[in-house]
Amino acid sequence: MPSRPSLNAVVVGLLSALLAFVAVVQVRSQFEVERSLSGVDPTTLAFLIDDLHRANDTLARDAGALAARRAALQGGSNQEAAAQLNAEAAQLRVVEGLVPVHGPGVVVTVDAPLTPLDLQDALDNLRAAGAEALALNDQRLVTSSVINGDSEGVTMDGVSVRGPWTLWAIGDPTRLSSAADQMTRALRDDPRVHSAGYRAESDLVIRSTVVQRPFVYGSA
Repeated sequence: MPSRPSLNAVVVGLLSALLAFVAVVQVRSQFEVERSLSGVDPTTLAFLIDDLHRANDTLARDAGALAARRAALQGGSNQEAAAQLNAEAAQLRVVEGLVPVHGPGVVVTVDAPLTPLDLQDALDNLRAAGAEALALNDQRLVTSSVINGDSEGVTMDGVSVRGPWTLWAIGDPTRLSSAADQMTRALRDDPRVHSAGYRAESDLVIRSTVVQRPFVYGSA
């Protein structure tokens, strides 16, 4: 059984890593949204800016809560530290896409020859609207996922994928529905798009997971 100081140190270290992750997500989200604003009409721009402010406010609250928990655990009991460690580990498994997840969200369907940039913009818009878990054509996507193009179309994390496209996003249903509505309206104005729509679900299930890569060179 780990001693109280060692277990608390593990939990405090984990919370510190989460704080760093929240900061990175906040900066990246703002950058990606700003990159996607080029050429957007004023009404849509206003909605996107509002979503960005909401996302940043949420991340700031999360960072504050994590900092408060870290401070509390530095003087907490071994049992409290163990419970917190288990909760944070479960949250990290969801964030990293290692386990299936369910909750309220939206499903967006698009029949069009979308490019990697189109798909990345769609995912960034859903993340800015508070998506906590994402999947595209039954493939789980996390912050580190990479969408590229090849000679035959699109690859996601090295796997070739083809349209039509279905995006699953779990998170605040009101904000995600608003983002999905704006996104599909804009897509329907694109001459390449045959159809675009979305539906909200009260208990959306994302069963796909990311294969965890083993650490080969790094060590604690």
